[in-house]
Amino acid sequence: MKSKKSLYKVDLFTGIRPTGDLTIANYIGAVRPLLDLQKSNPNSMVFVADIHALTDHELSVAEKNTPEIVADYLALGLDPEKCEIFIQSSIKEEVLELTNLLLRHVTVSELLRVPTLKEKMKEGQSVSQANALLANYPVIMAADILLQRAKYVPVGEDQLPHMEMTRTIVKRFNKEYGEVFPEPMVQEVTPLRIKGLDGSAKMSKTHPDQAIFLTDTKEEVTRKIKKATTAFEKEMTPALESHIELIKNVTTKKEDLNKLEEILKRHMEGEKVMGDFKELMTSVVCEFLDNFQKRRESVKQDPTYISEILEKGENIARKNARETLDIVYQAMRAKK
Repeated sequence: MKSKKSLYKVDLFTGIRPTGDLTIANYIGAVRPLLDLQKSNPNSMVFVADIHALTDHELSVAEKNTPEIVADYLALGLDPEKCEIFIQSSIKEEVLELTNLLLRHVTVSELLRVPTLKEKMKEGQSVSQANALLANYPVIMAADILLQRAKYVPVGEDQLPHMEMTRTIVKRFNKEYGEVFPEPMVQEVTPLRIKGLDGSAKMSKTHPDQAIFLTDTKEEVTRKIKKATTAFEKEMTPALESHIELIKNVTTKKEDLNKLEEILKRHMEGEKVMGDFKELMTSVVCEFLDNFQKRRESVKQDPTYISEILEKGENIARKNARETLDIVYQAMRAKK
């Protein structure tokens, strides 16, 4: 069953979680790949997944973080001229309505095999302790995608099982009711994982002294990088490799990259140059953060700018969702 011509065609569809202050690792691993995809997919749609955030955040936290994360992404380069942006809960009625219809085509045992639920069990929670939203997460995700009839969905390796469930639901639904949903295609993204400044694990908000936040001041960045783990002469450690990738991903200046190459050459020849390396890293990061913070301040200065972007995105997303639900109900009622 074909969609109506009035639907906004969504070539690329993805969500972002309102999880609080972004780190520079979030920018490199999540935001940059999205900005790259935006260039080749002008009909993109991005939603702030505040309903999904309820799996591990209070409602008040998700509501507080939502406008902030939108400002962050706009300041980092998300282009509202090429991409529609909306908040998931602004079309919550449609999302939860389709979720209920899709749940008819998912078994309880399948929900209990959801990777996010299994991860919680590894952390020591039992089935009786884990909240049901964790099990429902991939079905709500399927509803998000199918309401917009998205062609491509960029996902990391951890989200592949959820996308497989979406595709399975589509096949089951279409087999029973005809060609109702287009089967979304996976656009696999391999995010670059930047380690914390001590190199022991990925950079995380839970270890703030080992993370560089996009809100950090020059003094905070200088202090943190000064204490960062690097390597002895002629050594290449995981920490140093990660710091090198960080530098390469936050600057495009030829002089910075040439200086990096020269420092690393001297390092591998046995010179003590990690002080020079940290100076370069500090300079590059501070310049990136300064530019970001100025753009973010500019975005926030006009209170109507973000609200108008979100309202436009919401109107388009709701129209798509309502028309998709019309198609779904028409197909279901036609079955004898």
